[in-house]
Amino acid sequence: MSDTPEDSRSRTRIAGGAAVRALLILEEKPICRVALAELAAQCAPFGPARYASSFTDALATVEAGAPTLALVDLFTVNYDFRGIRRLLDRAPAMAALAIDDRVNPTFARLARDAGARGYVSKNLAPDSLRAAVTAVAGGCAYFPAEVMPVAHAPRSPAGLSPRQLDVLKKLAVGKTNKEIAEALGITPGTVKLHIHAILRLTGARNRTEAALIAGRFIAPTIG
Repeated sequence: MSDTPEDSRSRTRIAGGAAVRALLILEEKPICRVALAELAAQCAPFGPARYASSFTDALATVEAGAPTLALVDLFTVNYDFRGIRRLLDRAPAMAALAIDDRVNPTFARLARDAGARGYVSKNLAPDSLRAAVTAVAGGCAYFPAEVMPVAHAPRSPAGLSPRQLDVLKKLAVGKTNKEIAEALGITPGTVKLHIHAILRLTGARNRTEAALIAGRFIAPTIG
């Protein structure tokens, strides 16, 4: 679908840092959708928000009208950072703000690498979300130091050692601690220690979540 003159002017305005007009909220929970729309409306003169619960829905919305700002809930999209890149490739002038359940510096970096202009967490104060929306809607980036501190020579994109990456790869395909130990020639106790470290470094809450998002850390390059 080709741009109308008005669409083109809207795209030019966001590139220049002015107020955005169309808002897309990629969030599966209705209550969260409404809350995000209301908070966003306090930051810039948005029109009625458009909603999506998957990248498929979001891509269809982009094809129909090219929103100029997308609020992307990372849990809703299963932490698919490549999906964020695909969405932004479809609408190059659209800005994206990644929204997480809790602060995770690794996810903040991956969101930035995917092309998001900002990252914020739901467990921060509402003022933080307002600040993030205001910054991104104004053409600025929002990755404050308390969200994404400067990394000091990480051993891998998630800060994992080579052995921890080996354990994570086995975990991702459903291996038990005993099976991982046998495959890597280490003890089950050592595997358990590695898994504790993996959960801490990746921000995963349990081994199931670590397995779910393992691909983001094993092969984190966005492209």
